[in-house]
Amino acid sequence: MVKITNITDRPLYRRTPRGTVLRWDAGETHDVESKRLIEELKASNGFKVTGGVNKKDVGAGVKTGVRRPKSNRKPNKSKVQEKVDKLAKGLKKSKAKKGKAD
Repeated sequence: MVKITNITDRPLYRRTPRGTVLRWDAGETHDVESKRLIEELKASNGFKVTGGVNKKDVGAGVKTGVRRPKSNRKPNKSKVQEKVDKLAKGLKKSKAKKGKAD
């Protein structure tokens, strides 16, 4: 990557090989990766090319000691407790016999 600065007093436009249009205002700087665009801008007299920009994929790394964001989902359902042992036979109620109506 190379830094390219517009040294004129008016905005300048250039198209990248992918088709995007870059606009440089007066004194503005852009980072450019395209070799074709860099060669084109070196040939023109309205731009100043400076090299030595950091690598593209260098980052800050993994954040440590940062609180996790609160989730907006429902809380988990509470777990069902295991069933209680059945009552002993002597404690069960007996079913009453239903008689016929006369």
